[in-house]
Amino acid sequence: MNSPFPKMHSIRSFAAALVMMAFFLPGCGRDNGMPRDLTDHLEARGIIIQPTLTNAPLSQRGGFLVTRYDAQIAAKLISAFGLKQIQEDDIGWALRAKTIGANIAAKEIWGVSERPSQFKLKNGGQFEYFYLLVTPDGEMYLFAEYAYG
Repeated sequence: MNSPFPKMHSIRSFAAALVMMAFFLPGCGRDNGMPRDLTDHLEARGIIIQPTLTNAPLSQRGGFLVTRYDAQIAAKLISAFGLKQIQEDDIGWALRAKTIGANIAAKEIWGVSERPSQFKLKNGGQFEYFYLLVTPDGEMYLFAEYAYG
């Protein structure tokens, strides 16, 4: 190739190759790992969900999963993890909802916070909180965030 800037061309090619390798390497996900940890944690207790959407940016410690509402699954989540019904104006929920950008109409909100022991993960991690939000249009949002330390 007769480029007047052969070194610049090779630097760009090298940078592009690095980006592609990082994107396609096994184990290099495009989220912070929370969706997988949460679904694994639920599955270990016999609660199987099929997320239709996940949002767990690498730059954050938490995120959410969305799945279709299922009354049996919601009841299992509430029972298995001792979730308490909370109001939309609950200060704990309001602060976390603002942090994660959750501006979602809620029919019901259930949750636990303050590093609940029932959300100690098999890999040694811990969720700081867990919220189940049921929407009027038949979806369930499952919110969680890794605890510091």
